[in-house]
Amino acid sequence: MTFEAERDEVLGAVHRISAAGLVAGASGNVSRRISTPDGDVFAITASRVPYHRFKLDDVLVVDVNVDPIVGDGVPSSESLLHLAMYAARQDVGAVIHTHSIHASAFAVANRRIPPILDEQVVLLGGAIQVADYGESSSEALASNAVRALADRAAVLLRNHGAVTVGRDLDEAIAAAELVERVAQIYAISGALDSPTELPSVIVEQEQRAYRMLHELE
Repeated sequence: MTFEAERDEVLGAVHRISAAGLVAGASGNVSRRISTPDGDVFAITASRVPYHRFKLDDVLVVDVNVDPIVGDGVPSSESLLHLAMYAARQDVGAVIHTHSIHASAFAVANRRIPPILDEQVVLLGGAIQVADYGESSSEALASNAVRALADRAAVLLRNHGAVTVGRDLDEAIAAAELVERVAQIYAISGALDSPTELPSVIVEQEQRAYRMLHELE
């Protein structure tokens, strides 16, 4: 079984995040869950392949131990991060790791992005937290990211970049785009004056909407 349709979806996501400027060179990675009668497997981008040269053969399928099932390349160096997200959250069907500029700047500054926009809370679940530092490709990076993500849809990786999750690739991409836009707005508003957070009562209402939307209640 080659899982060509699922791998093609991942390839399409690669092209979309590259065109949106959320990644550059070979940075970042994309995956999606594939449910089979024998258990879940995962379509994930290969390591060290520049996005302008990405093709279907550069999307691999791995099992829960990151052992390749389809493809001869090397799975993403952040495969542990992706699989940790899937193991922790059964509602997650896709994971996207980006190095977008403004989100990465907040990750480097170790500064969370508080709830400042309605759509941020409704679509991402609230504040965008910064995970404790973990070396790239390490189990510490993966576990720290899962902990900081909690039940939300986005997290910043300290001194690294951002990770978003969704029920499918469209949702995870939309979250990645929104994270970068929220980060840019927060940075600009900070230069203008002290940014204003949403009222706590509104945040609570919108978080309930997020949890209902994602069937987390």
